[in-house]
Amino acid sequence: MRDILHIVRFKFRTFLTLSTEWQKHNIVQQAASVFVFGGFILGAYLGARVATDYLLDTAKLGLFLLHRFISMALFVFFLSVNVGNIIVSYATLYRSPETAYYLTTPISHTSLFLVKFFDNFFYSSAAFFLIALSVLIGYGSHFHLPWDFYARTLMLMLFPFMLLSGCIAVMLLLVLMRYAHRIGIRKIIMFLVVLYLGVLFGYFHVTNPMSLVSSVVQHFPHVDQYFGYLDPAIAQFLPNHWIAESLYWTMRGDESHALSYTWLLLGTTGITFTSMVFIGKRLFYKSWLSSLDLLMAREVQSSRLHILDLTNPSRLNPQTSVLVKKEIWQFLREPSQWIHLGILAILIVTFLVSVAGIDFKQSLPSFQTISYLVLLIFSIFLIASIALRFVFPCISVEGANFWSILSAPVSRGRVFWIKFFLVFLPILLLSELLVIFSHRSLGKYSAVIEAAGVMMLCSSFALVSLNLGAGSFFANFRERNPIRIASSQSATLTFLLCIVYVVVLVGVFYLPLNGYFGYMLRGASFRMETFWSAVITIAAMSLIVGAVSLVLGYRALRRDY
Repeated sequence: MRDILHIVRFKFRTFLTLSTEWQKHNIVQQAASVFVFGGFILGAYLGARVATDYLLDTAKLGLFLLHRFISMALFVFFLSVNVGNIIVSYATLYRSPETAYYLTTPISHTSLFLVKFFDNFFYSSAAFFLIALSVLIGYGSHFHLPWDFYARTLMLMLFPFMLLSGCIAVMLLLVLMRYAHRIGIRKIIMFLVVLYLGVLFGYFHVTNPMSLVSSVVQHFPHVDQYFGYLDPAIAQFLPNHWIAESLYWTMRGDESHALSYTWLLLGTTGITFTSMVFIGKRLFYKSWLSSLDLLMAREVQSSRLHILDLTNPSRLNPQTSVLVKKEIWQFLREPSQWIHLGILAILIVTFLVSVAGIDFKQSLPSFQTISYLVLLIFSIFLIASIALRFVFPCISVEGANFWSILSAPVSRGRVFWIKFFLVFLPILLLSELLVIFSHRSLGKYSAVIEAAGVMMLCSSFALVSLNLGAGSFFANFRERNPIRIASSQSATLTFLLCIVYVVVLVGVFYLPLNGYFGYMLRGASFRMETFWSAVITIAAMSLIVGAVSLVLGYRALRRDY
C-alpha cells in the first residue's frame, strides 16, 4: 500500500507541474478549458432539464418510458466504456514505457497493476463526473430534489457503474493477453467483435425500444403506471437497469425499493473489483510477457508488406509518397490504434446493417422530428468520436523524433495536408454511408435525405478540421500513447467543442425540420426556403469552424519544437 501511495503522490505532483507551466498553449488550454467546461456544464444542465420537461410535461410519455430511455442510454454508455477500457488498458498496461520501468523496480506486480488501472480509470473519467453531475442536476431539478440525492446518485451509482464496466474490461483483457501468443491476435479481435456485437444486438433485440413505446402509448393517457411486465427477463441482471429502476422508484417516493437497487449495484461492483485484483495478481506479469511475444510476431508480419516499402516507385511526388507511406506504417505499428480501428469498423458495419432495417417513420410531426434528430445526432457523434480517437493524436504521436521531419527539406504544409486528407476522405465516405443506410425508411422525405448528405459532408469537414487543428495546437510530444492523448484534458476540451457544434447545428435545424414534417404529415403551411436556409446556415458555420481550425493548426505546426 505504501508503494501505491508513493507513486500516486508523485504522479499527482507531476500532473500539477505540467498543468501549471507558463507556456502560451498551456495558458490558452487552461483558460479555454474553464470557459468551455463551464459553458458545457451549464448547457448540459439546461439540456437535461429541457429534455426532462419536454418528455414528461409536453410529450407526456410518463416516468416509466423516461427511465427506460435512460436505461438504454446507460447500456450503450456501459458498453462504450467497456470497449474503451480494453483498448486504453492495453496501451497503459502493455505498451507504456512507464510499466516497463516499474517492472524493474522492487514494487509488487499487484501494486503496479492497481496503480496503472486507477491511473487509466481516473485519467479518462474526471470530465465525465462533471458532465454527469450537471446532467443529473438538470434531471433532478424537474422533481425539485434535495442536494443529497445528487451526491448519493453520483457516488453510489454512477461511479460504481463506471468502475464495474472498467473492471470487467480489464479482467477480459488479462485473460486474453495471457494466451494471446497462442491464440493469435486475429482470433482475439474476432472474438471481441463477435462478443460485443452479440451483446449489443441481443440487448436491443429483446428490449426493442420502438415496440416498447407502442405498447406503453396504447394506455394513453394512463402512461404513468409501472409497466415492468414489458421488461425482458434479462434486464433484471443488468446494471443499467438497476440505476434506471432506482431513479424511477426514487421519483415515485419509494426510497426503500430504490435503495435495494443501489445496494445491488454496490455489491456487484465490490465483488467484481475483488475478482479483478485476484486475476491481476495471477495473470498481469505473465500476460505482460505474452504481450512481448505478440509484439514480435506482429513486427514480423508487418515486414511482409512490401507494397509499403519506402523504396518502391510511386506515381505520387517522391516526398508525398514517402510521407503517405510513413503515416500508414506509423499507424500499423501501433497495435492499440489498428485494434481499435478493427473493432470500430466491425461495430460500424453492424450499425449500418441494423439501422437500415429500422423504420423511423412516425405519425406525429413532433415525434418524427425527435426520432430523426436522434438518428442525425448519433451519426454526427459517431463521426466526432472517430475524429477524436484517430485525428486528434496524429500530430502528437510523432513524438520527440518529429524534429527529423521538420528539419528535412520538406514543406510543413505538405506534412499537415497529407495528414488531413488521409483521415478526412475515409471519414467523409463513412458519413455518407451513414446517410444512405439510415435513411432507407425515409425515402419519401427527399429534401431531408439531400439535406442530410450536405450536413454530414460539412460536419465531417468541421469535426476533422477541429480535431486536427486542436491536436496540432495542443500537441504533446512527450506522450506517445495515442489512446492517452485522445483521453487528455485538451482532447476532452476539443470533444466538448464538438458537442457545442452539434448543439448549435440541432438548434438551427430543429424548427425548420419540425415545420417540414408538419407540412408532409399534416399539410401545415410551410415555406421550403426556411428549410434550405437552415441547411445553408449549417454549411456556412461548418466551413468557418473548419477553416479557422485548420489555420490555427497549421500555424501551430510552424512553432519551434
